[in-house]
Amino acid sequence: MTRMILFALGATVSVEATAHHSVSVFYDNEPTAQLSGTVTQTAWVNPHIRITLESAEPDGSTKTWNVEAGSVNSLERNGIFREGLAVGSEITVIGRPSRLGRPAVYATEIRLSDDEAVALVGSFGEAQVADLRANLDADVIAEAATRGIFRVWLRGRAYGDPVNDSVTGHELPYTASAVAARADYNPLTDDTALECIPQGMPGIMDNPFPIEFTEQDGDIVLRLEEWDTVRTIYMTGDANPDDRPATPLGYATGRWDGDALVVETSRIDWPYFDDVGTPQSTGVATVERFSLSNDGSRLNYTITVTDPVTFTEAVTFDGYWVWAPGQAIKPFNCSL
Repeated sequence: MTRMILFALGATVSVEATAHHSVSVFYDNEPTAQLSGTVTQTAWVNPHIRITLESAEPDGSTKTWNVEAGSVNSLERNGIFREGLAVGSEITVIGRPSRLGRPAVYATEIRLSDDEAVALVGSFGEAQVADLRANLDADVIAEAATRGIFRVWLRGRAYGDPVNDSVTGHELPYTASAVAARADYNPLTDDTALECIPQGMPGIMDNPFPIEFTEQDGDIVLRLEEWDTVRTIYMTGDANPDDRPATPLGYATGRWDGDALVVETSRIDWPYFDDVGTPQSTGVATVERFSLSNDGSRLNYTITVTDPVTFTEAVTFDGYWVWAPGQAIKPFNCSL
């Protein structure tokens, strides 16, 4: 059985719990629920693992709970595997209760019967990245920097974290029609993640998973671990975007501004700006900028989104990724 001592909740990077799969739409923000019982089923799948738990009620009856937690990929990067939550285990779950009145919890901690605990919250954070780098020779770090953006990057902060109004209450400059559409959004029926449908642009960039840049025939390929997404960034600039078919990821053209990669994307055919029902039109366009820190260990990111149907003015967000040695893009393989 793979186990680890529980990270302090405040010390983990909980990007996945706020910016993915509409978790904050389905669950309260604070982990106020606690329940104990027996594991009867475990679904070790992306985008979130699921556990069925039977607990004893005060009247002697039993109650079945649905427990959801982080993605397989994020948990395995933190050394947590399926064997740690075997069927028949007696556990205590601490987590965020359902907003919808369901017997469901988004787990932030799971305590085992022997008083050890399994950490279920947290992406691969900067503290772990620093540990990986600590034993590296300076020449290895310097060589990685010479590759520029062309390596695997782990998410440090998703761009939606400080501004996602479904989490923090911050409001964006929505049009009246966008506000009305948001009010009509039903996460139980409209959330595409519940059907393993890959998200389109620009929302796909607001995720907690690694990315990788590679070169291909003069163009740039951007692989995103989430949904096994592949974006092609055309660097020649010969094609007219208006002649290209509209797709969920749009048509992206890139150029270098010094060492920074600037990407303009249009022809986006995807109904939502985010994962909480903000609509967007086919006129949406984005400008992204990927730039390295001075030591090449951090990939800074900004994205400006323009859509007059959704926003009264252009909106700009920022986030970043961090480089860690020995990492790779893992298959996502979403499963219902």
